[in-house]
Parts: sequence; structure tokens; C-alpha cells
Amino acid sequence: MRTLLLCSLGLIAACSKGTGDAPLADAAVATYAPQGCAYTVTPPDARGFTEFALDDTIAAAGDPGDPTPLRVRLGLGGTTASGMEGYANASTTAAFTWETKGATHAARVRLGSSPDALTDVHAGYSWTTPAGIGSAANMHEAHACNLTAGKTYYYQVGGGPAGAEKWSATQSFTTVPSSGKVTIGLSGDSRDSADIFQLVQGRMRDAGASAQVFSGDLVLFGAQEDVYAQWLDKAWKDPMDATKFLTLGQQLILPVPGNHENSSAQFYGNFALPGDGPFAESFSSVNLGSAHLVLLDDQAIAVSPTGEAAMAQLAWLEEDLARAEQNRKDQPFIVVVHHRGELSTSTHALDADVGKTREALMPVWDKHHVDLVLNGHDHNYERSKPVTGPAKAPVVAASSTAGTTYVVCAGAGASAYAPGGGTVAYREKNVAFGMGTPYVGVYSLFSVEGPKLTFTAYGLKSAGGSVMGDDVIDTFTLLR
Repeated sequence: MRTLLLCSLGLIAACSKGTGDAPLADAAVATYAPQGCAYTVTPPDARGFTEFALDDTIAAAGDPGDPTPLRVRLGLGGTTASGMEGYANASTTAAFTWETKGATHAARVRLGSSPDALTDVHAGYSWTTPAGIGSAANMHEAHACNLTAGKTYYYQVGGGPAGAEKWSATQSFTTVPSSGKVTIGLSGDSRDSADIFQLVQGRMRDAGASAQVFSGDLVLFGAQEDVYAQWLDKAWKDPMDATKFLTLGQQLILPVPGNHENSSAQFYGNFALPGDGPFAESFSSVNLGSAHLVLLDDQAIAVSPTGEAAMAQLAWLEEDLARAEQNRKDQPFIVVVHHRGELSTSTHALDADVGKTREALMPVWDKHHVDLVLNGHDHNYERSKPVTGPAKAPVVAASSTAGTTYVVCAGAGASAYAPGGGTVAYREKNVAFGMGTPYVGVYSLFSVEGPKLTFTAYGLKSAGGSVMGDDVIDTFTLLR
């Protein structure tokens, strides 16, 4: 998630005066304290975000351009300390992010249980993401807390001066159920074809996923702002009916960056993820049904595993996973999402950065008995048997509860890689797309319900138009 722009010390109480009241603007604004939420967000200085402003109704100086909200997306706020007040909760919290061509400060979301009663109004903030390659982006975000689990809400984002307000079209989303079956979509590496990415998003909508996780490399150049707009446009509007929506803004999306995003300000400016502080959003976790889901930007670990950022991530992982182990009664499964595949046998298997990632992370997963690790980076589908370390010579475990299962699922638009060859003792499944197969990509859906996790991977066909028209290329079940 961006980062919550709060007021300076002593002004936080003035930031929120109740539903529908805008936070007070102040020259010292650096943090956002969303009304009714027990967390705050402050963008790290390293991101280079500028023009922070809490929502107001004052027209921007000069010609602000078009203030119409574009590419509204649904994310998540909260802290990264599980079990503590303010911890990220996808059943009761939502974050709404959008952009505008004009530099307006309008940043509100109004929502309700029907499209004709959008009476619950929450004020947010705006900022400018640096240009990087190309143009800067005028971004806006607003958070809402104290929502009801498993409930469908309708909403609009926008705001502005009275009588001249600009609101988005009405969209809807459903908060993640707090119990029962929860279905989660998985895809990764869309960077070469926005059209294939759009096909995958159609499958996610049709499957009714409660949330999506994306394992990195959404775009080819992570610092190029306009490519995010191209790819997100493909997930926003229904290609068959421009008056309807696809998944962006309709489904919670929890992405991690890959090596192509390179931890860029542009990636973090485009998505709402939990976290605050100097390494905000580079690590977080959330409970989705009976799964404890961990999200990790592995760039620092892969490039500089003894650096400050990597050490902060590893320290947090130890604390978060220790707490998750103690909470197995409520969330029996621990699932991790990051980009580089520890046990991929395809193109990147012997890369130095992948080796560093493997050496740093596999001992952590072994120590805390992580059930499932989901990756991208190598553009195919691959699943390991349940294994334990050592990292350089993995050992096949006697059961799924005695080891970790590793899955690479990366074919949401990126060009295909050849699967790893030869006999590999720990490899269970290896499936290609492209290269003479009937598939233009791969994606997966997994569901958790109590002590059962069911995982199904699909070969994406350009024809067929639905999950039912695609082939199941792998399926497995984990029990706890």
C-alpha cells in the first residue's frame, strides 16, 4: 500500500473528525490516519513521493487537468504485527487507490450496501509518484475500516469542491469471509503481454476469488509509470462490455514485486499493501480464512542478503512466523508468496541471486514449518514434493506436514521458458506453456477451508473463455 499520510505529531487527532469529515490540511502533513482505523501510514522518504496532501475541496492551483478517477484498485492497509491492534484484516478493512490526469487533492471513498445508498464516506490523501521513466503519476488513496466480513459493498472514489465533484463509476467488492471456504487466485509474470494478463483476470473474476496474489514482474520496466497504466487498464474494464468491470477494484489484489519492478517507487505507488516505516510494504502478512499469508519483496535478500533492508525483512519473518506457528489452531496453513523460486529447475535455477534467496529463506521456512511457498520468475509451472533443506541438497519429506511444497506459477503474459530437464528427485510436476502446447499461459486457484488446502493449476487457453474451458495441469491437497 502506498503509505498512510498522517498529520504531524500533535495533529493526528485533527485528521479525522468523523465519517465524511475531511482531515485538516497542514503544511507538515506526512502521514495519513484513516478514520476509524487503528493504524497509520507514512511513506518512506526513499520512495521520493511528493505533493502529499490530505483530502480537501480546494481546487489545485492553475489548470489541474481532468480530475476523473482512473483505474480504481482495491488493496489493504494495516500493520504487520499479527495479533496486535491494527493488524491487516481483509475481512474488515479495504484500501482504495486510483489516479487522475489532473493534480487534484480530492481523495474520498463513499460506500454502502447498495449502489443507491453510498452514505459511508471516508477521507484519504493524495501524492505524486516520481516520474522514473516517463511521466509522474497523480495518485489518491482512501481507507475504510470496521467493515463486515463476507459482505458486498458498492463504492465510488473521487471528491472535490462542492458542486464540482468528480466521482468514479460505481464498483463493488466483497470483503473476505472470516470463516468457511476462501478461494485465492495466483498468477505471476505478466510483463510481455497485457492481453494474456487480461485473460487471466477474466478467469479470476469468473472463479469468484476472494483475493488474488501476484508473484511479481507485472511489467517489464518497473520504474516506467505508464506501463502500469496499460496493464491495469486491462484488469479494470470488461473487454466485452465497457460499462462493466473486470477485477481491478472488484477483487482484493496482493502483489509482491519481482526483479523487473526492482522495489521501485512506481510499483509501491500503484498498490496498497500493509506496513509502515522505512521498509513499508516490502513485507507483510494477513490471515485469509484458515491460511496465514506472507508477502515478501525478495529483491533486497537476492541482491544484498546482509544489507539493512534484507536483515529487517528476515527479522520480521522470524517474529511473524513464530506467531503464526502458535496460531495454527485458527490458521493451520502458512503460505508465503515471493518472486524467485527456491526450487525451480528452469532457466533461472542456477542464477546467483536465486542462490542467495534459496540460502537465506529455505532455513527460515524449515524452521517454522511453512506449508506452501508460491513463486514466479521462471515462466512455466513447477511443483516440488514436500521437502526440507539443506538448500543445496533438498531432502524429500515423508509427508506434506513434514516439509514445504514449492510452486512456481508464472505465465500471466510473460514469454514461455522451457521446463527444467532431467530427473530431479524433489520435483513432482513440471508443465510448460507455449512451445507447441495448447496453452498461452498458466494460473492457479487454491482454497482453504479449515484443515484442508486444495490447489489447482490451469493451462490457460486463448479460446474457451472460462476456467471450465481450461485444462487442469496439476492439483494437490494439503491437510493439517
